[in-house]
Amino acid sequence: MRFPVLLLAFALALPLSPAAAGLPINVVQVADLSGPNGDTGRDFVTGAQVYLDQFNERGGLAGRPVKLLVADDRGEPANTVRLSRQLTAQYKPVALFGYLGADNVRAVLADKQLAELATPLVAPYVGIDLGHAPFGNAPLYYLRADSSAEIAKISRIAGASGLKRIALVAGDDALGRAAAGGIAAQLNDNGLRLAGQITLSSQANMAQAVEQLAASQPQAVILAAPTISSAAFVQAYQRKHPGTPFYALSWINPQTLQEFLGSEAVRWVAVSALVPSPYNPTSAVAREFLGALKKYRDEPASFASMEGYMAARLLVEGLQAAGSVSPLALRRALDDFRSDMGGVPLRLDGKTRRASRYVEMAVFSSGGKLVN
Repeated sequence: MRFPVLLLAFALALPLSPAAAGLPINVVQVADLSGPNGDTGRDFVTGAQVYLDQFNERGGLAGRPVKLLVADDRGEPANTVRLSRQLTAQYKPVALFGYLGADNVRAVLADKQLAELATPLVAPYVGIDLGHAPFGNAPLYYLRADSSAEIAKISRIAGASGLKRIALVAGDDALGRAAAGGIAAQLNDNGLRLAGQITLSSQANMAQAVEQLAASQPQAVILAAPTISSAAFVQAYQRKHPGTPFYALSWINPQTLQEFLGSEAVRWVAVSALVPSPYNPTSAVAREFLGALKKYRDEPASFASMEGYMAARLLVEGLQAAGSVSPLALRRALDDFRSDMGGVPLRLDGKTRRASRYVEMAVFSSGGKLVN
Protein backbone atom coordinates (compact mmCIF):
# COMPACT_ATOMS: atom_id res chain seq x y z
CA MET A 1 0.00 0.00 0.00
CA ARG A 2 1.52 3.31 -1.01
CA PHE A 3 0.24 5.58 1.75
CA PRO A 4 -0.61 3.35 4.72
CA VAL A 5 -0.35 6.14 7.28
CA LEU A 6 -3.02 8.17 5.53
CA LEU A 7 -5.71 5.62 6.36
CA LEU A 8 -5.70 6.75 9.98
CA ALA A 9 -6.89 10.15 8.91
CA PHE A 10 -10.23 8.70 7.95
CA ALA A 11 -10.41 6.41 10.95
CA LEU A 12 -10.08 9.39 13.28
CA ALA A 13 -12.44 11.65 11.37
CA LEU A 14 -15.52 10.59 13.31
CA PRO A 15 -19.12 10.83 12.02
CA LEU A 16 -20.63 14.27 12.36
CA SER A 17 -23.04 14.96 15.17
CA PRO A 18 -26.62 15.64 14.06
CA ALA A 19 -26.43 18.84 16.11
CA ALA A 20 -23.93 20.27 13.63
CA ALA A 21 -24.59 18.81 10.20
CA GLY A 22 -23.70 21.74 7.94
CA LEU A 23 -20.70 22.00 5.63
CA PRO A 24 -17.67 20.85 7.67
CA ILE A 25 -14.87 23.23 8.60
CA ASN A 26 -11.79 21.14 7.89
CA VAL A 27 -8.71 21.14 10.10
CA VAL A 28 -5.64 19.01 9.28
CA GLN A 29 -3.37 17.41 11.86
CA VAL A 30 -0.28 15.44 10.82
CA ALA A 31 1.42 13.97 13.88
CA ASP A 32 3.42 11.07 15.22
CA LEU A 33 0.95 8.34 16.19
CA SER A 34 3.11 5.25 15.84
CA GLY A 35 6.73 6.48 16.01
CA PRO A 36 9.01 7.49 18.90
CA ASN A 37 6.45 9.94 20.34
CA GLY A 38 3.34 8.03 19.31
CA ASP A 39 1.94 7.83 22.86
CA THR A 40 1.98 11.61 23.15
CA GLY A 41 0.53 12.08 19.67
CA ARG A 42 -2.36 9.69 20.23
CA ASP A 43 -3.23 11.27 23.57
CA PHE A 44 -3.12 14.78 22.08
CA VAL A 45 -5.46 13.73 19.25
CA THR A 46 -7.85 12.15 21.75
CA GLY A 47 -8.11 15.35 23.78
CA ALA A 48 -8.61 17.51 20.69
CA GLN A 49 -11.30 15.23 19.30
CA VAL A 50 -13.10 15.16 22.65
CA TYR A 51 -13.36 18.96 22.62
CA LEU A 52 -14.55 19.01 19.01
CA ASP A 53 -17.16 16.30 19.71
CA GLN A 54 -18.42 18.45 22.57
CA PHE A 55 -18.43 21.61 20.46
CA ASN A 56 -20.10 19.99 17.46
CA GLU A 57 -22.80 18.40 19.59
CA ARG A 58 -23.69 21.89 20.79
CA GLY A 59 -24.20 23.08 17.23
CA GLY A 60 -20.69 23.76 15.99
CA LEU A 61 -19.91 27.09 14.40
CA ALA A 62 -23.24 28.45 13.15
CA GLY A 63 -24.34 24.88 12.44
CA ARG A 64 -21.06 23.84 10.84
CA PRO A 65 -19.00 21.11 12.52
CA VAL A 66 -15.27 21.44 12.91
CA LYS A 67 -13.82 18.25 11.42
CA LEU A 68 -10.35 17.03 12.41
CA LEU A 69 -8.54 15.06 9.71
CA VAL A 70 -5.54 13.25 11.17
CA ALA A 71 -2.63 11.45 9.52
CA ASP A 72 0.29 9.59 11.07
CA ASP A 73 3.75 10.77 10.00
CA ARG A 74 5.51 8.25 12.34
CA GLY A 75 7.67 11.16 13.50
CA GLU A 76 9.42 11.51 10.12
CA PRO A 77 9.62 15.11 8.78
CA ALA A 78 9.50 13.92 5.15
CA ASN A 79 6.19 12.20 5.90
CA THR A 80 4.92 15.33 7.62
CA VAL A 81 5.50 17.41 4.49
CA ARG A 82 4.13 14.80 2.07
CA LEU A 83 0.95 14.19 4.05
CA SER A 84 0.42 17.90 4.68
CA ARG A 85 0.64 18.59 0.96
CA GLN A 86 -1.80 15.80 0.20
CA LEU A 87 -4.37 16.73 2.84
CA THR A 88 -4.27 20.48 2.23
CA ALA A 89 -4.78 19.92 -1.51
CA GLN A 90 -7.70 17.58 -0.89
CA TYR A 91 -9.51 19.25 2.01
CA LYS A 92 -8.56 22.97 1.85
CA PRO A 93 -8.33 23.27 5.65
CA VAL A 94 -8.86 26.50 7.54
CA ALA A 95 -5.90 25.54 9.75
CA LEU A 96 -3.12 23.09 10.37
CA PHE A 97 -3.24 21.98 13.97
CA GLY A 98 -1.32 20.18 16.68
CA TYR A 99 1.76 19.14 14.72
CA LEU A 100 4.35 17.34 16.86
CA GLY A 101 8.07 17.99 16.88
CA ALA A 102 10.29 20.93 16.02
CA ASP A 103 12.02 19.13 13.15
CA ASN A 104 8.64 18.23 11.65
CA VAL A 105 7.26 21.75 11.96
CA ARG A 106 10.47 23.22 10.59
CA ALA A 107 10.18 20.97 7.52
CA VAL A 108 6.61 22.13 6.93
CA LEU A 109 7.59 25.81 7.26
CA ALA A 110 10.47 25.32 4.83
CA ASP A 111 8.27 23.73 2.15
CA LYS A 112 7.48 26.33 -0.53
CA GLN A 113 4.27 24.67 -1.64
CA LEU A 114 2.83 24.74 1.88
CA ALA A 115 4.22 28.19 2.67
CA GLU A 116 2.37 29.67 -0.32
CA LEU A 117 -0.94 28.60 1.23
CA ALA A 118 -0.27 30.73 4.34
CA THR A 119 -2.49 28.38 6.36
CA PRO A 120 -2.13 29.11 10.08
CA LEU A 121 -0.49 26.40 12.17
CA VAL A 122 -2.24 26.42 15.53
CA ALA A 123 -0.98 24.84 18.77
CA PRO A 124 2.04 22.90 17.51
CA TYR A 125 3.47 20.63 20.21
CA VAL A 126 6.84 22.35 20.06
CA GLY A 127 8.90 23.88 22.84
CA ILE A 128 11.30 26.00 20.79
CA ASP A 129 10.47 29.10 18.81
CA LEU A 130 10.51 28.67 15.04
CA GLY A 131 9.16 32.10 14.18
CA HIS A 132 12.60 33.57 13.48
CA ALA A 133 14.55 33.73 10.21
CA PRO A 134 13.99 32.19 7.75
CA PHE A 135 10.44 31.71 9.05
CA GLY A 136 9.86 35.17 10.53
CA ASN A 137 6.45 35.64 8.92
CA ALA A 138 5.24 32.10 9.46
CA PRO A 139 1.66 31.98 10.81
CA LEU A 140 2.54 30.05 13.96
CA TYR A 141 0.36 30.25 17.06
CA TYR A 142 1.54 28.21 20.04
CA LEU A 143 -0.55 27.28 23.03
CA ARG A 144 2.26 26.03 25.30
CA ALA A 145 5.04 27.94 27.02
CA ASP A 146 8.51 27.40 25.58
CA SER A 147 11.28 25.08 26.75
CA SER A 148 13.35 27.93 28.15
CA ALA A 149 10.53 28.69 30.58
CA GLU A 150 10.52 25.04 31.62
CA ILE A 151 14.28 25.00 32.24
CA ALA A 152 14.03 28.25 34.19
CA LYS A 153 11.34 26.70 36.41
CA ILE A 154 13.43 23.56 36.95
CA SER A 155 16.48 25.70 37.78
CA ARG A 156 14.58 27.63 40.45
CA ILE A 157 13.21 24.46 42.04
CA ALA A 158 16.58 22.68 41.95
CA GLY A 159 18.31 25.72 43.45
CA ALA A 160 15.72 25.98 46.21
CA SER A 161 16.40 22.30 47.01
CA GLY A 162 20.10 23.03 47.51
CA LEU A 163 21.24 21.38 44.30
CA LYS A 164 24.11 23.09 42.49
CA ARG A 165 25.54 20.67 39.90
CA ILE A 166 23.04 19.82 37.16
CA ALA A 167 23.60 17.63 34.10
CA LEU A 168 21.68 17.46 30.84
CA VAL A 169 20.60 14.46 28.77
CA ALA A 170 19.67 15.85 25.35
CA GLY A 171 18.11 14.13 22.37
CA ASP A 172 19.66 14.19 18.93
CA ASP A 173 16.88 16.44 17.67
CA ALA A 174 15.86 20.10 17.57
CA LEU A 175 14.54 20.12 21.14
CA GLY A 176 17.71 18.53 22.48
CA ARG A 177 19.94 20.90 20.54
CA ALA A 178 17.96 23.92 21.75
CA ALA A 179 18.15 22.77 25.37
CA ALA A 180 21.88 22.15 25.09
CA GLY A 181 22.44 25.56 23.54
CA GLY A 182 20.88 27.63 26.29
CA ILE A 183 20.94 25.60 29.47
CA ALA A 184 24.29 26.75 30.90
CA ALA A 185 23.24 30.41 30.96
CA GLN A 186 19.85 29.60 32.49
CA LEU A 187 21.42 27.51 35.23
CA ASN A 188 23.96 30.26 35.95
CA ASP A 189 21.13 32.79 36.30
CA ASN A 190 19.83 30.71 39.23
CA GLY A 191 23.19 30.07 40.89
CA LEU A 192 23.61 26.59 39.43
CA ARG A 193 26.13 25.23 36.98
CA LEU A 194 26.12 22.69 34.18
CA ALA A 195 28.16 19.76 35.45
CA GLY A 196 28.03 17.76 32.24
CA GLN A 197 25.90 16.80 29.28
CA ILE A 198 25.43 13.98 26.80
CA THR A 199 23.44 13.52 23.61
CA LEU A 200 21.35 10.37 23.22
CA SER A 201 20.69 8.96 19.77
CA SER A 202 18.10 6.25 19.21
CA GLN A 203 20.95 3.70 19.06
CA ALA A 204 22.82 4.98 22.10
CA ASN A 205 24.69 2.53 24.32
CA MET A 206 23.06 3.27 27.67
CA ALA A 207 25.83 1.77 29.77
CA GLN A 208 28.39 4.02 28.11
CA ALA A 209 26.09 7.04 28.35
CA VAL A 210 25.58 6.45 32.06
CA GLU A 211 29.30 6.12 32.67
CA GLN A 212 30.04 9.29 30.71
CA LEU A 213 27.49 11.43 32.55
CA ALA A 214 28.24 9.97 35.97
CA ALA A 215 31.87 11.06 35.60
CA SER A 216 30.67 14.68 35.94
CA GLN A 217 29.14 13.85 39.35
CA PRO A 218 25.81 15.66 38.91
CA GLN A 219 23.42 16.13 41.79
CA ALA A 220 20.43 16.06 39.43
CA VAL A 221 19.76 15.48 35.73
CA ILE A 222 17.48 17.30 33.28
CA LEU A 223 15.95 15.12 30.56
CA ALA A 224 15.46 16.71 27.12
CA ALA A 225 15.42 13.56 24.96
CA PRO A 226 12.60 11.47 23.43
CA THR A 227 10.48 9.54 25.91
CA ILE A 228 11.76 6.00 25.37
CA SER A 229 15.41 7.07 25.27
CA SER A 230 14.91 9.10 28.45
CA ALA A 231 13.20 6.22 30.24
CA ALA A 232 15.93 3.77 29.25
CA PHE A 233 18.61 6.19 30.47
CA VAL A 234 16.89 6.78 33.82
CA GLN A 235 16.53 3.05 34.35
CA ALA A 236 20.20 2.40 33.57
CA TYR A 237 21.41 5.38 35.64
CA GLN A 238 19.34 4.46 38.70
CA ARG A 239 20.85 0.97 38.73
CA LYS A 240 24.30 2.53 39.17
CA HIS A 241 23.37 5.69 41.06
CA PRO A 242 20.08 5.18 42.93
CA GLY A 243 18.44 8.23 44.42
CA THR A 244 19.50 10.67 41.70
CA PRO A 245 16.65 13.13 40.97
CA PHE A 246 15.61 13.73 37.37
CA TYR A 247 13.66 16.62 35.86
CA ALA A 248 11.89 15.86 32.57
CA LEU A 249 10.79 18.47 30.06
CA SER A 250 7.12 18.34 29.12
CA TRP A 251 7.84 16.70 25.76
CA ILE A 252 8.49 13.44 27.63
CA ASN A 253 5.33 11.39 28.13
CA PRO A 254 4.93 10.76 31.89
CA GLN A 255 2.56 7.82 31.45
CA THR A 256 5.11 6.01 29.28
CA LEU A 257 7.80 6.81 31.84
CA GLN A 258 5.69 5.29 34.60
CA GLU A 259 4.97 2.15 32.59
CA PHE A 260 8.65 1.76 31.67
CA LEU A 261 10.17 2.45 35.08
CA GLY A 262 7.50 1.24 37.47
CA SER A 263 5.76 3.17 40.23
CA GLU A 264 8.73 3.14 42.66
CA ALA A 265 11.58 4.15 40.33
CA VAL A 266 9.53 6.84 38.60
CA ARG A 267 9.10 8.70 41.89
CA TRP A 268 12.61 10.11 41.33
CA VAL A 269 11.41 11.87 38.17
CA ALA A 270 9.62 15.24 38.22
CA VAL A 271 7.92 16.31 34.99
CA SER A 272 7.35 19.81 33.69
CA ALA A 273 3.62 20.44 33.15
CA LEU A 274 2.46 23.13 30.72
CA VAL A 275 -1.26 22.63 31.31
CA PRO A 276 -3.21 22.15 34.55
CA SER A 277 -3.18 18.66 35.97
CA PRO A 278 -6.05 16.38 34.91
CA TYR A 279 -5.21 14.20 37.95
CA ASN A 280 -5.69 16.96 40.50
CA PRO A 281 -8.41 19.01 38.78
CA THR A 282 -8.41 22.26 40.71
CA SER A 283 -8.93 24.41 37.60
CA ALA A 284 -12.24 24.81 35.80
CA VAL A 285 -10.78 23.76 32.46
CA ALA A 286 -9.42 20.52 33.94
CA ARG A 287 -12.83 19.65 35.42
CA GLU A 288 -14.49 20.46 32.11
CA PHE A 289 -12.02 18.25 30.27
CA LEU A 290 -12.54 15.28 32.59
CA GLY A 291 -16.31 15.51 32.22
CA ALA A 292 -16.08 15.62 28.43
CA LEU A 293 -13.51 12.82 28.33
CA LYS A 294 -15.77 10.55 30.35
CA LYS A 295 -18.73 11.33 28.11
CA TYR A 296 -17.06 11.04 24.70
CA ARG A 297 -14.18 8.57 25.20
CA ASP A 298 -14.08 7.17 28.75
CA GLU A 299 -10.30 6.75 28.50
CA PRO A 300 -7.60 7.55 31.08
CA ALA A 301 -6.64 11.22 31.16
CA SER A 302 -3.10 12.46 30.52
CA PHE A 303 -1.31 15.79 30.31
CA ALA A 304 -1.08 15.35 26.52
CA SER A 305 -4.82 14.75 26.13
CA MET A 306 -5.47 17.73 28.42
CA GLU A 307 -3.27 19.85 26.15
CA GLY A 308 -5.04 18.55 23.05
CA TYR A 309 -8.38 19.55 24.56
CA MET A 310 -7.15 23.07 25.36
CA ALA A 311 -5.50 23.39 21.94
CA ALA A 312 -8.75 22.54 20.17
CA ARG A 313 -10.57 25.07 22.33
CA LEU A 314 -8.00 27.72 21.40
CA LEU A 315 -8.57 26.91 17.73
CA VAL A 316 -12.36 27.08 18.05
CA GLU A 317 -12.30 30.33 20.02
CA GLY A 318 -10.13 31.76 17.26
CA LEU A 319 -12.63 30.63 14.64
CA GLN A 320 -15.48 32.16 16.63
CA ALA A 321 -13.61 35.46 16.86
CA ALA A 322 -12.71 35.45 13.17
CA GLY A 323 -16.19 36.35 11.93
CA SER A 324 -15.75 34.34 8.73
CA VAL A 325 -14.24 30.95 7.99
CA SER A 326 -10.97 31.33 6.14
CA PRO A 327 -7.27 30.94 6.92
CA LEU A 328 -6.75 34.70 6.63
CA ALA A 329 -9.65 35.54 8.95
CA LEU A 330 -8.36 33.04 11.51
CA ARG A 331 -4.88 34.54 11.33
CA ARG A 332 -6.25 38.03 11.94
CA ALA A 333 -8.25 36.80 14.92
CA LEU A 334 -5.26 35.03 16.47
CA ASP A 335 -3.00 38.02 15.92
CA ASP A 336 -5.03 39.80 18.61
CA PHE A 337 -6.45 37.14 20.90
CA ARG A 338 -7.38 37.13 24.59
CA SER A 339 -9.10 34.41 26.58
CA ASP A 340 -9.48 33.07 30.08
CA MET A 341 -9.65 29.36 29.48
CA GLY A 342 -11.13 28.04 32.68
CA GLY A 343 -8.59 29.80 34.89
CA VAL A 344 -5.68 29.74 32.44
CA PRO A 345 -5.14 33.20 30.87
CA LEU A 346 -4.19 33.15 27.18
CA ARG A 347 -2.86 36.04 25.09
CA LEU A 348 -1.60 36.31 21.53
CA ASP A 349 -0.59 39.43 19.63
CA GLY A 350 1.79 40.49 16.89
CA LYS A 351 4.80 40.00 19.17
CA THR A 352 3.58 37.21 21.46
CA ARG A 353 3.13 33.89 19.66
CA ARG A 354 2.80 31.72 22.77
CA ALA A 355 -0.64 32.01 24.31
CA SER A 356 0.12 30.45 27.70
CA ARG A 357 2.72 31.18 30.38
CA TYR A 358 1.65 28.22 32.51
CA VAL A 359 4.58 26.14 33.84
CA GLU A 360 4.44 23.88 36.89
CA MET A 361 6.23 20.74 38.04
CA ALA A 362 4.42 17.46 38.58
CA VAL A 363 5.64 14.53 40.66
CA PHE A 364 4.57 10.91 40.95
CA SER A 365 2.75 9.89 44.11
CA SER A 366 3.36 6.60 45.92
CA GLY A 367 0.45 5.18 43.95
CA GLY A 368 2.03 6.13 40.64
CA LYS A 369 -0.27 9.07 39.92
CA LEU A 370 1.17 12.32 38.58
CA VAL A 371 0.17 15.35 40.65
CA ASN A 372 1.22 19.00 40.83
